[in-house]
Amino acid sequence: MVTREYKTFLGTSHLVSGVIRVVIVRFDDGGWAAYFCTDAQVDVRDILETVAARWAIEEHFHDVKEIWGAGQQQVRNIWSNIGCWHLNQWMYTLVELCSWDVAKPKLTDRSNRPWDNPDLRPSHSDRRSTIAREMLGKQFLATLPRTLNLRKFRTLINDVISLCI
Repeated sequence: MVTREYKTFLGTSHLVSGVIRVVIVRFDDGGWAAYFCTDAQVDVRDILETVAARWAIEEHFHDVKEIWGAGQQQVRNIWSNIGCWHLNQWMYTLVELCSWDVAKPKLTDRSNRPWDNPDLRPSHSDRRSTIAREMLGKQFLATLPRTLNLRKFRTLINDVISLCI
């Protein structure tokens, strides 16, 4: 739960031909955002919770489209298209589920992006990269003989894994 400073008032809009409730929210960095609702009786808290829920849906669709490539599959019929969409949704869900209890520092390895803020919450891409890195690492390192423990070789394998992700 987050506490934000806000101001609310009733206004009229020619778009909806009636009264609207306007909510202006101020953020910690000094920025602000304005939202409105066509039902003037709705509580401010309900408006802001609806906005937050809608934003979560937008983030989800962004991640599924940008990271998993949903909608870019080249298939020949509608049922294949639906199947591809479902596979993308399941992959998204499995990554979120597998990284649910993983500590934030383990998920936010941004050593290849020094300009990125490591204090931000892990993105879905960070979560997916962490899981892929672990899976590839286990697969590559499992094939090594037990007696071979050369640091250079392990570093090389880790570099190859980072190129794959």
